[in-house]
Amino acid sequence: MKVAAMRALLVATAAVHAVEFRFTNQCDYTINLHGSGSVFICDIKPGATIGNNCGAAVNIGTLGLFKHTATNEANLIEWSLINGPGLNLAWYDVSNIPPGPGWCTSFADCRAFTGGKKGYNVPVVVKPTKHNNGANCKTLTVTSPDAPDAYLYPEDNTKTHSCPMDEVFDVVFCPDNNSPPAQPPITAAPTAKPTTAAPPPTDPPTQKPTKAPTAPPPVSPRVEEPTQAPTAAPTAAPTAAPTQAPTEAPTQAPTEAPTAAPTEAPTQAPTDAPTAAPTEAPSAAPTDAPTVTTSSPSSSGNVRAWRQCGGKGFNGPTSICVTGHSCVPVSDWYSQCVPDAPKSGELATWAQCGGVGYTGRGNCQERDECVKSNDYFYQCLPKKETTR
Repeated sequence: MKVAAMRALLVATAAVHAVEFRFTNQCDYTINLHGSGSVFICDIKPGATIGNNCGAAVNIGTLGLFKHTATNEANLIEWSLINGPGLNLAWYDVSNIPPGPGWCTSFADCRAFTGGKKGYNVPVVVKPTKHNNGANCKTLTVTSPDAPDAYLYPEDNTKTHSCPMDEVFDVVFCPDNNSPPAQPPITAAPTAKPTTAAPPPTDPPTQKPTKAPTAPPPVSPRVEEPTQAPTAAPTAAPTAAPTQAPTEAPTQAPTEAPTAAPTEAPTQAPTDAPTAAPTEAPSAAPTDAPTVTTSSPSSSGNVRAWRQCGGKGFNGPTSICVTGHSCVPVSDWYSQCVPDAPKSGELATWAQCGGVGYTGRGNCQERDECVKSNDYFYQCLPKKETTR
């Protein structure tokens, strides 16, 4: 009985002290919050604040993400509550990496490699409210596609941060209300005021009320295709699911071709654009991304850290990870080589290993190296030979 009571107490304590995300929407439009696999979580109306993860499950030993809409061309608020022995941290980052990046090495390189795709669709700030120290547990401000606080390419590894497990994060969309500008409303052209005396029958009207209201209709916020490629951090995986390619052509062609020539050549535009766009986009994305994820195995022939090692449709040469890593399923479509838990006396990958005022252990695992991020924060990062 005592053992059962103790277990119940431990479970209750873990639930109380697990991380929480509170969402505030300062945008002029509703935030359609989605999670891993583009699963819908909740709607957040303009001006509303919703706590308790908006009802999503954020449990110790799991990882996931939050994003606005189901599109893949969205910035991702990624989190992981997976820790090795002796650690009890909440890992988090914001990723602006566009979908299908392969292993591009800079923001510009990723934009070029993906054909100009975006990894950003709403300004956001992620702020720790309990343990914010400005170093490893810090506010992330991501209000532009190339924001320095965001992951901009897959191995931008210094962008992963961590706070104690009882942290409460305030996630603010459109901080300072810097949402994308809305289209100005269309107003009808003014009509001439009637007079008591009828004008001479030969005088033409001074204003043609039928020609003025020809302004284009307001453009609604962009809704684009799903799934962003994985970042190098432990939470990157959910974005690499192969749900990207099937939605590229349908979301692009209908917005460009039908608006180009419905009044000039209605019999040609519908047949030209739909036949051109669907055959080009699908043939580019499905053939490029899969070859990149499997093109550079390690010297042993095994899959490197953080790269895909399995999932539906995976056709890599092997699903065996490099030494010190295990193939962990993230979704039905995607499994990733994740570092094994550290041995006794070793620091976990991504853990702090030094810095001004740091008093903890300083020995990273053999597969990692202690890298300086700033004077206050050194971090155990994977050695290049395990990731490149």
